[in-house]
Amino acid sequence: HNLTFSYQFQLFLDLFRTKKMMRRSYRFMAAAAVCSLAATKLTAVCAFAPPSSSASFLSSKQSAPQWLPTAATMTTTTGSKSSSIHQLSMLPSSTLQLAATEESANSLIYTILHTPTLWSILAMTSIVALLVLWEETIHNIRSSTPKAIVPVIDSMLAEVGGLGFIGLFLSTVVTGGPLGQIIGRLSEDYLGDEELLLEAFEFLHTFFFEVGILFFVVAGVCVGAVLEEVNKLSEISELALDADGDGEVTLDELAEALDVSCMIVDTDGDGILSEEEKIDALKSTASNYNFIQAIIAERSMSEVDRAGECLVARERILGKYSLPQEFEIDAYFGKIFGENLEESVELSPITWLPLIPLIALENSVDLSRDVVSASSSNAFESCGYFFATPWVFYPTIFFQALSLTWALFNFWKMTSIKKMLLPTLVTDGVNGEAALLPPRYTIDEIRNNFNSSPSIFAWGEQFFTGGGAKTSPPRNEHEELFGAVGAKFEGVYRDSMRFSTWLCVALIVYSTTQIVFRDMAALYLHSANVGNPEGLVPELIVWIIFTASAVFQLSLAPTTFLNYCFVTSVEEYVKNDIVDEVMREVELCET
Repeated sequence: HNLTFSYQFQLFLDLFRTKKMMRRSYRFMAAAAVCSLAATKLTAVCAFAPPSSSASFLSSKQSAPQWLPTAATMTTTTGSKSSSIHQLSMLPSSTLQLAATEESANSLIYTILHTPTLWSILAMTSIVALLVLWEETIHNIRSSTPKAIVPVIDSMLAEVGGLGFIGLFLSTVVTGGPLGQIIGRLSEDYLGDEELLLEAFEFLHTFFFEVGILFFVVAGVCVGAVLEEVNKLSEISELALDADGDGEVTLDELAEALDVSCMIVDTDGDGILSEEEKIDALKSTASNYNFIQAIIAERSMSEVDRAGECLVARERILGKYSLPQEFEIDAYFGKIFGENLEESVELSPITWLPLIPLIALENSVDLSRDVVSASSSNAFESCGYFFATPWVFYPTIFFQALSLTWALFNFWKMTSIKKMLLPTLVTDGVNGEAALLPPRYTIDEIRNNFNSSPSIFAWGEQFFTGGGAKTSPPRNEHEELFGAVGAKFEGVYRDSMRFSTWLCVALIVYSTTQIVFRDMAALYLHSANVGNPEGLVPELIVWIIFTASAVFQLSLAPTTFLNYCFVTSVEEYVKNDIVDEVMREVELCET
């Protein structure tokens, strides 16, 4: 109390001197101002709001407000009070004082709890608390998240902001604004219910929000899984591959740990491996895996084998670019993942267009029965009709098959190209020494027989890339592996993986929230309002299969992304700027 005003003011400025704290204080004060205004408005509305029905509203206009005592209530109150006074007159004075105090306290609590201002303040305070919690959570996540996953958070926040703007637009312009009457009239004229189309706007906005957020969650999980595998490289090298514990994994140690093939490479026995001998050995090791076998082999690969692949690629990079042994392949791939991720999670409004036909077909089943979504009170009236409506069921099967084929092809293409780019590690059957053979794509005969764009997939790649290899021919032997897509491979297949994941997420969200959970609830409750009881169980089984298929496709995403980053960062696609950055970090650590 003895402090001067200037000193108090200086203390206040010191408290908020950092930009971050000032920004947060401004936001809190703005939220508090909004809270005060909203509380004032809500108090007035609560105090003078008419009853919900028109009949009670008219009657309330002709009588006193409900919160004022009427003659009947006063008579009842008077009778009860006289009876209470007669009973209390027989009690001791101390007991009467205690009873009076308790009754007064109860009356005060009752009055406070029935004050509209209290509840409006509590509601607005809760909103402010949620805003503060949201900001603090985002700040903590950003500060504790690996650098490679930060773009996921930024994109998620941008998407939340965009969807929040859509929600504000719908509430101020469409549902509660000048367009509300127009949309209501259109809904009544063509759908038979004035509120149906307005509620459909709200449902689809919520659905878009759920799909967008889940996509970013899946992207973060995929990248987290990939980064975890990369971060395990050094640990796996030390524990499983470095047999003598000297801190360096030699080719012999790597060959022994990976149990590579033993074959005669030095055919003339002179102790020197010529290029001709390496090529002959490489041709004999060329695998003839078909589509399914390649997918199964890649899915079943152990962490040690995958780490071995990266270390074999490291040996190739060290020899080709004359890098020192201190080069860290895990740091190199980690930066590659971060770069690709930043571009993979950027979503444009065009991304939503492929979802429109599928969601429109599914939602038409609800709208044709005056149902908005699975959360509607009459939602069970659509149960069974998703399965029983041919023009909805068969297109859904088509989209599901398309999504599965798309995900499998992305996975197979990345895997097959990676196998062509990897050096082959073998053990010479003559002298027992490990030998690192060049990648298969360097052999003309093997490369010419390789085809990553079979049959109809070649047509699809050319169609969606505006000509593919015809307009953007491969510039080197590395790009010849990309097939019909040509030199556009890097950007095209990054988008391909993104849209494939996006479609899977949308299928999962709609199938579970709008069909599977609804049908399960109808079965559990034995509801009599089911629209098509005969189709309920088959519909539930089929859509559970659809959901399981989409989950399986998402399980392929981390490995697909990992292999994509590999094939776009080795051989002719080695990123020299990232190599230099890694080497600078190594030099800083040494100093």
